[in-house]
Amino acid sequence: MQSLWTLRAPDPNASALAAAAGVPPLIASLLLARGPATAEAAREFLHPDPGALHDPHLLKGAAEAADVLVSAARAGRRIVVFGDYDVDGVTSVAQLRAALLRAGADAVAFLPHRLRDGYGLRPDTVRRVLDELRPSVLVTVDCGITAIQGVACARAAGVDVVVTDHHLVPDELPAGAIVVNPRQPGDEYPEKELAACGIAMKLAQAVARRAGIRLSQDALLRAAALGTIADLVPLRGENRTIAALGLAALADARAPGLRALLAECGVIGRAPTSEDVAFRIAPRLNAAGRLDTAELALSLFEERDPARGAAIARDLSARNAERQTIERRVTAEARERIARECDLDRDSVVILAGEGWHRGVLGIAASRLAREYHRPVLLFGLEEGRARGSGRSIPGLSLHGMLSEIDGIFDEFGGHEQAVGASLPEARFAELREAALALFAHRVPAALLIPVEEAEAEIAPEDVTRELLGWLERLEPHGMGNPRPVFSSRVRPAVPFRPLGASGVRGRLRRSNGGPDLDCLAWKSGCLAEAERDQDLDVHYRLQRSRDGSVEAEIVSARIPADSLFLGGDAPLEEIVEAALS
Repeated sequence: MQSLWTLRAPDPNASALAAAAGVPPLIASLLLARGPATAEAAREFLHPDPGALHDPHLLKGAAEAADVLVSAARAGRRIVVFGDYDVDGVTSVAQLRAALLRAGADAVAFLPHRLRDGYGLRPDTVRRVLDELRPSVLVTVDCGITAIQGVACARAAGVDVVVTDHHLVPDELPAGAIVVNPRQPGDEYPEKELAACGIAMKLAQAVARRAGIRLSQDALLRAAALGTIADLVPLRGENRTIAALGLAALADARAPGLRALLAECGVIGRAPTSEDVAFRIAPRLNAAGRLDTAELALSLFEERDPARGAAIARDLSARNAERQTIERRVTAEARERIARECDLDRDSVVILAGEGWHRGVLGIAASRLAREYHRPVLLFGLEEGRARGSGRSIPGLSLHGMLSEIDGIFDEFGGHEQAVGASLPEARFAELREAALALFAHRVPAALLIPVEEAEAEIAPEDVTRELLGWLERLEPHGMGNPRPVFSSRVRPAVPFRPLGASGVRGRLRRSNGGPDLDCLAWKSGCLAEAERDQDLDVHYRLQRSRDGSVEAEIVSARIPADSLFLGGDAPLEEIVEAALS
């Protein structure tokens, strides 16, 4: 599939911001694209500070929830913290339970089993919690905002319910529950995009204030940073502050289990990057809940014995390796089905169901295939007459918003704009597929289905310096809403590229000013493998620090100039579509 290369139009306000904030014009332009438009906002972005964290009591319902939880703790009433099985859910439970225990509460964690219990506060799961744990108060993290029946089940048994969640808010909130969600009507909290662990951190702080106890902010931030980065919320505003401060605090992690996991990932003794979290730490924590129960991941945060912490970390690594094997199989089978059953010239969404497709890997597989085919992808596993699945979208298309128009087909449905989870009777899957294909064909513009590779600025190889890299590193941590900048250049290889791994290449790019060649690498070789010395190439690339501390370019895409399709970032939509489809 041919992608469209675009170059973002220069921001006319960059020079003014550069002068006011004391940053290079290129950095000012990158800042403007990420939100900061004033010198003060730029300084806050470049230098995250604990003072930028908002008061927990600004969250609607937080003070009331803290009162209920602390009153229960003082009365000796049992509190069950009901979570989710991903990193966001596990770190949320870890923070809130730790705060409640410090407040003297009889606080018990409950993490649903993905295969046995499914997602969220379902009535049958609530009944099991009531029978086995006998709570007086039930507080959810990372779930519950759509659990009308589950909350009703708990309230009918005389249990107080606090719902903390960050998912999109439905028209009807659970009756009788205290709701803490910055997206709910009437909530004026400044950061609407908090992850569940960010909300749990705020409630933990509200509990500490109400109980008159002290909590380590660094300890809370370490857990919150992991969940915030792993859950792919935008790393801007308070989320960026949480991620940046939490990553810095992880360099000095003291909890034996967490230290063991960092050592297992090869990042002990330094602050991990957002890439370390996304590709090393989070997959290991997620693996427990994907294949079995997330209790192992939770125990890592609570373990105080170094030997047992190291054993848990090794176990998580082993489960992650098993998860990778299962995910590769499901992805390969789905890819074969797409080739046989889907018409990508016609279909604006991929929706498939398979026997034996493990529910724990469907979200990862869907995400991989959505990037590969540049289509929203929904994958469902068929078991015992049910279809349970996950969907992932592409930039610019709200999968949750689209599927909400046909959510009457589902028994369960929820999620974010870019990611959803759903279940329905297997007998209705054909109906769902037909409805989804028709809806997306009618509503999705052709332009959205064309992969776009955007460069944020055009620079020359001779402009790449350690000083520039130093400025770029101040933009970290990167993630949703704050991607690593991609630059565009016309370059010439100084030497032929040589193989690197299975499909990559390594080489050097010539600088026209006679300076030292710029080291570069690419993990997908494309035309680079055949490029000759001094041949003109158009490349999109990121800049990074090599192992020896020098600057190197990571080429993400390369083309021979005659084949390159460039359009300015402000080109009309019709022109983009016509050019891309021609």
